Amino acid sequence: MKVSYIIIIILVVAVIALCICLAKSCGNKVESNSEEIVLSNIASRTSIRSYEDKAVEKDKVDKLLKAGMAAPSAANKQPWHFIVVDDKAQLKAIAKATPNARMAAEAPLAIVVCGDMDKAFEGTARGFWVQDASAATENILLAANGMGLGAVWTGTYPDKERCEAVQKVLQLPDNIIPLNTIVIGYPAESPEPKQKFNEANISYNMYGQNKDASVATQQETVGNPTFSEFDIKSNINVNPFNFFEGAGVILSAGDKTASNAMTIGWGGMGTLWGRNVVTVYVAPGRYTHEFMEKHNYFTVMTFKDKKVMEYMGSHTGRDGDKAKALGLHTLYTENGTPYYEEADMVIECRMLYGMPFDTAGFRNAIPKDFYEKRADAGIHSIYIGEVVKAIKK
Repeated sequence: MKVSYIIIIILVVAVIALCICLAKSCGNKVESNSEEIVLSNIASRTSIRSYEDKAVEKDKVDKLLKAGMAAPSAANKQPWHFIVVDDKAQLKAIAKATPNARMAAEAPLAIVVCGDMDKAFEGTARGFWVQDASAATENILLAANGMGLGAVWTGTYPDKERCEAVQKVLQLPDNIIPLNTIVIGYPAESPEPKQKFNEANISYNMYGQNKDASVATQQETVGNPTFSEFDIKSNINVNPFNFFEGAGVILSAGDKTASNAMTIGWGGMGTLWGRNVVTVYVAPGRYTHEFMEKHNYFTVMTFKDKKVMEYMGSHTGRDGDKAKALGLHTLYTENGTPYYEEADMVIECRMLYGMPFDTAGFRNAIPKDFYEKRADAGIHSIYIGEVVKAIKK
């Protein structure tokens, strides 16, 4: 008798264990299948312009609308309105009003996605309704594909004539603007999905930077805890009248491909156009001038080691890598602007203005005499940069 009980208990435990294993297995399969289903639905969606003579069921229309309204919306404004068109006369009128939606004449259904200006933002953010309504449109297209329907997005806004034509057909009030017409039906064609993935359309961290360069840049910039960011207006203890004189500071410009730095003894710090700015001057005969002309950012740096300023001011980058000769390690900001790990303070600036001095503006002999004595380097260019980041040891 005891043996029978033991066998029964063992069988029960085995069944429970089997159920748990099956549940876990099924759960993993569901998760895996969910991902595959979603990605497959996105990849298989195509624009369908030919339809069977078959109505789209009301429950499917409701599901399409619910999918549309599940789209993200800025501040949850939901500035959309959907006009469901299944009347043959109205479908033909839409096809006539907007030639790019001519397939609507033979379709069983169309959904006109509109923006409701009464629910849109005011001011400069008003145009966000287009993004919200576009997200809703894509949701409807994907839902249609997932339900075995075919659909095509036909644009209306911002074409003024198309908007007016659709507004007239649907008798839309002034606050309702038609963004597009989605023509829908059971597909009578099965075009192959287009392969649109193109790595040339991808940049990493900044425009034009590929993945490998991005990883390399991150390796060089990340993991440098010696610098901390600070507020340029309240936490910089320098006198703008002597900051650039004496040993000077280092100016650097370029990108990860190529860069150069030089010592500068002229400059200014202050405010201009409502911005915190740094002004620097570079003669066209200097190698750094080429980089200042080509790039939108530059850095100015200070060093405790005076030999850095001496070397950078007495050698040209045309003859070799000055940073390498000094044993400096080049880092890059989020904007790809070069600076050196050995610096004590780094100020990154975004170029606001760059232009050579106009000699016609010289009001006395001081600038004239200067350039007569130093004609070899040429007349300096003035560069004004907005401070976008400041870091120090």
